[in-house]
This record gives sequence, C-alpha cells and structure tokens, in this order.
Amino acid sequence: MHAAVAATFFAFGIGAGLWGGASGAILIRAGVDAGTFGVLLTVYTGAYLIAMSAGGAVAHRFGVDQALSVSAILFGAALCALLDASSETWVATALIVTGFLGGVVDLLMNAEGARIERRLGRPILARLHAAASAGMALGAILGSLIAASATPWAAGILAALVLVLAGVAYHRAAQNDLPAPAPVGAWGRSALSFAPALIGLGVAVGVSIAAELAASLWSTLLLREEAPKLAAISGLGAAFFSACQAALRINADAIRLRVSDLRIIVASFVIAALGFALVSAQAGFAASVAGFALIGVGTGPIVPCGFALAARQSAAGPAVGLASASLFSALSRLPAPLATGAIAQAMSLPIAFAAFAVALVTTAAATGAMAFTSRARRRKREA
Repeated sequence: MHAAVAATFFAFGIGAGLWGGASGAILIRAGVDAGTFGVLLTVYTGAYLIAMSAGGAVAHRFGVDQALSVSAILFGAALCALLDASSETWVATALIVTGFLGGVVDLLMNAEGARIERRLGRPILARLHAAASAGMALGAILGSLIAASATPWAAGILAALVLVLAGVAYHRAAQNDLPAPAPVGAWGRSALSFAPALIGLGVAVGVSIAAELAASLWSTLLLREEAPKLAAISGLGAAFFSACQAALRINADAIRLRVSDLRIIVASFVIAALGFALVSAQAGFAASVAGFALIGVGTGPIVPCGFALAARQSAAGPAVGLASASLFSALSRLPAPLATGAIAQAMSLPIAFAAFAVALVTTAAATGAMAFTSRARRRKREA
C-alpha cells in the first residue's frame, strides 16, 4: 500500500511538472500575458483550495479508495486538455478544472500518507513528497522539450497515461490492503477546526506553496526572457527546483527525528528566501537555475512538516487537520499569484521574485515566534 501511494505522489508530480515545463510555450501560444496569467492562477488556486477543503467529505461519501483512484484519473484527463490549450479561454477553463481535481487528489494523497505514517509509527510523509518532487523534476524537463518539439500534444497524453496507471495501481493495492483504508477522518460537525495553531500552520504552508508555484510555473518565463535561444530547456529551472526539493525530502524524515518540525520550517523559509534573492539578481541563466535549485532545497521540508503537524492537531482525524490547514492557507496562497502577475506586468518578473524573498523572511520570523510560544506553553504545562 505504501508503494502504491508513493506511485500516486510520483505520477501527480509528473503531471504537474509537465505543465510547469510546458507552461511558458503554452502561454505564448495562447496569447496569455503575465497579468492575465496571475489572475488565472488566482482562480486556479481558489478552485484547488475549495477542493482540498471538501476532499475529506468526498472520501467520506465515496470511500478513500474510490475517491482517490477516480480523481487521479480525472486529473490526468484535465491535464491532457490543459497541455493542449491554444487560447486564453481554453487555458482558463482547463486551469479551473485541473485546479479542482488536483486539490482533491492532493488532499487524499496526503491523508493516506498521514494514515500510513501513523500506522507504521515512523515518519514517511516527507519521502512521499519527495516522490512528487522527483516526478515534477522529470516532468518539467520533459514538458519543455516536448513543448518545443513537433508533437507538443504528446505532453498531455503522457500526463493522462501516468495518472491513469497510478489510479489503477492504487485501486488494486487498496482492494488488497487489510484492513481496508477507512474514511480519512470524521466529517460533519467537526469537518473543520479553527484552532489558532492550525490557522498559523495554514498561512505558513500557504506561503511555501505559493513560492513553489511561482518557482515551478513562472521560472520558464523568466529563463525564456534571459536566454531565448535556450527555450527548449527553459524547464531546467523547474526541473532543478523539483530535483533539489526531492533530494531534501528524501532525507527530511531522518532530520525530523532529531529536530522539531517547526524549527525545520523556520530554517527552510530562510534558505528559500536566499534562492529567490539570487533569482531576482538577474545574474544570468545558470545563476537563475541555481537560485531555483536553492528554492527547492528551502521549500522541500515545509509542506510535509506543516502537513504532519496539521494532521496531529485534530482529534477528528488527519484529514480534518489537513483540510483545515488547507483552508487557512488561502489567506496567503490566494493573493500570491495575483500579486506576482501584477508586479511582473507593471515592473518585472525579477522584482516579483524579490517580493517573495521578503515574504519568506517575514514568514520565517512569524513561524519562529509561534515555535517559541509553543515551547513556552509546553514548559509551563510540564512545570
């Protein structure tokens, strides 16, 4: 079962990476400028968050097995349509559908990962996220190469194929898993938790995911501007970002055994901020790729550590904590794409990346204060 869930994470990453690597070419082909793309990403993020907040209810109604396997297959079909988009309307429609289905898959994958982590009694969530990042690295470079080839439609076919295979493999593993996966948490009156800790975690995770989205989707546009002759490998920014993120996440669970999740999150925000500062310096194609790699190292542990903390915050089950943190992440995730697009359109994309560096440092300071308060409360209770 563990392997099947990891395969689903990997396939999810390949699909997202294909879109990230091909997005620059698709946006140019569809005539979508930076400002419009920022608006579309905001709508996409809204659909994603709504789906993540409602994903547990879907699992409660249909069961985790059916909900995750079917939503993974539908997500692949939606990506196929998005990767073949040739007009602004097509991109907008496909992004909304992709965002909603991707949010459902994301929530259910993480809830299953948290369930398995709890059953095994050892950290595994970061390694599952590493599988997604590795898939994104592979998908990103394939996406940019395929988008510049004579068969750009092949990226969509590939995305659909890997997600269909993952959905079928997970379904078969779930059928053979004894006991079968239970619904991910109790839903109904306790569908969401408004605990202050979950609100803070949600905002911090939202900042990190917004940074990841910027690195994976805006990087191709930046690298195309810096080196138009290297358009076919403009996906290297997203690829190196995802590869370094995967490398860090593979080892993050070992680090989590020695260092608290909150401390890891604070240090990671600082590292990611340095990466954005390097990208914004416009020091050339290679330096920008190195900056995106540093962003990958920095953001790598934040989401798995944040989700692991959120899953432990609710007595109603991991999905309640995850769905609640996902909902509160909207406070930082929703404005980010709109602000990025507006800044890129009015000034430049490097300045938008510099704004991310400032936001990440600010979030590191706020999360550090939250960690200090948490330790003080724990010591007071122990005394």
